[in-house]
Amino acid sequence: MTKKYFFDFLYNELNKFEESFGQYLKNSINDSYKDYSEQLLQKLVNNECYNLLSFNYTSPYVESTSFNTVRNIHGKLDNCPIIGIDSKGIVADSPVFRFTKTYRIMTLASDKQDRLLPKSIKTIAFYGHSLAPADYSYFQSIFDYYNIYDNDITLVFYYSIYDESKEQEIRRTQFHSVTKLISKYGTTFHNEKGENLMHKLLLEGRLILKKID
Repeated sequence: MTKKYFFDFLYNELNKFEESFGQYLKNSINDSYKDYSEQLLQKLVNNECYNLLSFNYTSPYVESTSFNTVRNIHGKLDNCPIIGIDSKGIVADSPVFRFTKTYRIMTLASDKQDRLLPKSIKTIAFYGHSLAPADYSYFQSIFDYYNIYDNDITLVFYYSIYDESKEQEIRRTQFHSVTKLISKYGTTFHNEKGENLMHKLLLEGRLILKKID
């Protein structure tokens, strides 16, 4: 088996898995999901106009909310979801590169899309994301674009208590994930600014962790 054949085989198997996974999700969606997503969006945006970057494959129920742009960064169920790894540290000519989210997203970028990140944005809200390293490149790009150290950008990390018996554990996990994300981003500054980034955001009231019912 040649190296090229091996990577072609893995890529084809990944495509098969994505198709099966997408079908599974389609069969799992029901009216209660749509109702819940509508209620949740209302709480998150507080009736304000927003742009939504979704890491889910489902389309949020937004009929009664005011939005500018909604984008499913990893694809939708109707055009097969994509699964990939973070591209950090992987060169473009590596055979592994086509398994990265960067490459996979390029396969969906055939049409011109609305601008998702206008400079007018003052608040970036997060909800339902683990903030895991697999998606770190997205967060770094957004933080860089808005220059969160110097600009008046507020980061709000929402979380829900889905199990009352584990409330403290859920809170600690959320706080730890946010701390790791901001601290890791701080290391990209290569100067003393990165070391006090979290303190600066907290002192200026621009880093908020908020429970949502």
